[in-house]
Amino acid sequence: MSDEPEGVAPPQGPGGPLLVYPTDYPFKAIGLAGDDLAEHVRRLLLAAVPGLVIDDVTTRPSSGGKYLSVTVNARLESEAQRRAAYQALSTDARIVHYL
Repeated sequence: MSDEPEGVAPPQGPGGPLLVYPTDYPFKAIGLAGDDLAEHVRRLLLAAVPGLVIDDVTTRPSSGGKYLSVTVNARLESEAQRRAAYQALSTDARIVHYL
């Protein structure tokens, strides 16, 4: 059984892992639009991965304005950090989808 959160497979190619650490990595989380969603996602990732270096955070509202997509670009040092971040996103009630 995998340690990955449901729906998050480790990135693999024909020759093995696609990610080589350290790497810059975009996390995308989608939730109901709210003034604090971007900050909520940023803090969620920082709590899940102590010492995580976040380069920037961008947002994009859905066409109807009901949802907000938050992209957090972070510097990952290991696969364990990537997994911890996705675990935090997968269990947060405010996040309806994550990539």
